[in-house]
Formats: sequence, structure tokens, C-alpha cells
Amino acid sequence: MREYTLIVKGKRIPVTYKIYKAYYQEYEHERYLTNKAAKHEHSLEKFIEAGVSIEYICLDTTTTPVEDEVLKAEQIVHLYRCLDKLSTEEQKIIHGIFFEEKTERELAKQLQISASAVGYRKRKILKALYQEMRSYTE
Repeated sequence: MREYTLIVKGKRIPVTYKIYKAYYQEYEHERYLTNKAAKHEHSLEKFIEAGVSIEYICLDTTTTPVEDEVLKAEQIVHLYRCLDKLSTEEQKIIHGIFFEEKTERELAKQLQISASAVGYRKRKILKALYQEMRSYTE
């Protein structure tokens, strides 16, 4: 009969097949989710790496140059223009997720569509906004 072990703190620990299988199923699932998330990532960090500056205006103890303030204001105005170009349905999705902080499930229930459809549309909208904002900064 085969012996199953897991490595814990550098030591091999014998375990049952059931524990071994559960551990590796969870491990593989986590790896799958990480890879899937990396493919569909539209994060603030990705926008910043691409040179698109979308920032929240915060009260800060340091002073920023006037040019930076003007640039931020222009970018925010451009972002809102881009948001205005979206269809009503797209605006509802963006507003619900980012302004009302609703989950995709809550928004799906409200719009009477599936949560996966909300996620797909959100990614599609963010990709379009990303392209539009990127063309503005170039």
C-alpha cells in the first residue's frame, strides 16, 4: 500500500489518503484561482504601471505642485466623460460596484442577470475605460 506524506516545517509527516487528497485539492484550487485572477486583472496597480493616473483626492500634509493638481483634475474630468459615454446598463454596473460598493451578486440580483454576466461586463467595461484613459495620457 502506498504511503502518503505532507511536508510540514521541513519534515515529512505521514497522513491518510483522505487528508492527502483534501490538501492537494485545495492547493490546486488555490493555484487555479491565482492563475485565473492574473489573466483577468484590471487593478489600480495595472493602471498605474501603464501610466494612467486615477487617484483619489485626499487631504495631505504635503503640498503638491499646481501642475499635478491640474493634471489630476483633467484626468478626473476625462474619466467622467468616459463614464458618460457608457450605456445606461454599463453605467449601472460601474456605479453599483465602484460607487455603491455592491458585490457582483447583489448587482446581478438587482439587474436580474447572472453574477458571471456582471463580472464579464465589468471586465469588458474596465478594459474599454483603460484603453480610453490610456489614449488620453499618451
